Amino acid sequence: MLIQVCASLAEPQTRKREVTALREAMAELGLTSGTIVTNGENQRIETDSGIIEVLPIWKFLLDLPETPE
Repeated sequence: MLIQVCASLAEPQTRKREVTALREAMAELGLTSGTIVTNGENQRIETDSGIIEVLPIWKFLLDLPETPE
């Protein structure tokens, strides 16, 4: 699982930097999905390397699997 974290993708330069870095890592590792965790954005980005899910931090944390104690 690849996870990138940033406050927001609202700025075009930030969006390009974060998406490009994650897309390149996906291609290098042969993965078809990745996640960018933000303060509040929620979207799906299709790239040539696969799908990048952009999730707000609260949703990302709620979706984490439970770990045994």
